[in-house]
Amino acid sequence: MKLVLAFALLAGMAWAAPASAAPPEPGPLAVRVIEQAVLPRYEALAAATARQAEDWARACADGDSGAETESLKADYQAAADAWAGVEFVTTGPIGESLRADRIFFGPDRRNYVTKALSELASRARDADLTADAMRSASVAGQGFPALERVLYEPGDAPSAGQCRIGSAIARNLAGIADDIVREWRAADGPLEKLRRGEGDRLHFADPQHAAARLVTDLAGGVQRMVDLKLLPALGSSADAAKPKSAEGWRSGRSARALAATVASLGDMAKIFAASAPPDIAKADEKAFDAARAAVAKLPADLGEAAADPKRRKTLEAAVAALKAAQADVAKNLAPALGLPLGFNALDGD
Repeated sequence: MKLVLAFALLAGMAWAAPASAAPPEPGPLAVRVIEQAVLPRYEALAAATARQAEDWARACADGDSGAETESLKADYQAAADAWAGVEFVTTGPIGESLRADRIFFGPDRRNYVTKALSELASRARDADLTADAMRSASVAGQGFPALERVLYEPGDAPSAGQCRIGSAIARNLAGIADDIVREWRAADGPLEKLRRGEGDRLHFADPQHAAARLVTDLAGGVQRMVDLKLLPALGSSADAAKPKSAEGWRSGRSARALAATVASLGDMAKIFAASAPPDIAKADEKAFDAARAAVAKLPADLGEAAADPKRRKTLEAAVAALKAAQADVAKNLAPALGLPLGFNALDGD
């Protein structure tokens, strides 16, 4: 609720300063954003998860992935990087069939991932986990957080069971990513409809709505970095910090994932800004460059740094820079483009 209220204030700001120039056509703008920023990153996710699934199958051919653990961890990092580059997008096929939650369930405040893995372990004792079995399993056990625990907290589970679980999750991720790309690229899919100047029954009412949803994803993606990935670990003080609230702490991904996300957000912002007046575009570029620089200074052990009175300052600086970038989108960029910010990127958080 706090996230939605905060975004509501920014949405109001988006119309506080009318743009002086006529806004661009929303349909072609949305097409450019999808073709240049969104779809290439889903294709990268599909390629990385497919490679990961193939390597799990090879590593587990004899029922024991132990000798291939480091290689599988490298695959995980690459695939998770690809997801971090597009996780903030809620527009399009990602919104169907709980795909976002199935790819990355979080934040996990009630240990659902552990419970889901326990359920999968029971199913995997005697047989492989089929695609249908995975689709019917808890979303908490279908994606990256579950696979992270298989790789980085294997515990005492039999290697055959770990192979079955890891392979099934990897195949599940690859299948979801492939479905997303296929649906975006379908002959009568949302992208093709936008090219024809039409809306899409499932994803956006018309081209204006599509462009508005995408710029909402941009602003919402920055806010999610702050409210879901930095502030929970920071707490109100060093004494109140919660290091294990940092996403990806098991695999050492907390800062790495943020760097991948802010880089992708900055690239997406540039595509929007290219259609804005030069002064707006320059200010937006400056804001995202500052955010990227602040995130680049985050320590790898982000969660532990939050509990250190001196080192937590880097986290606080990143929060400030990200908030400034989000405010720029809300107050300057979105109004210049004639696009209202919505709430769909943050509902439920």
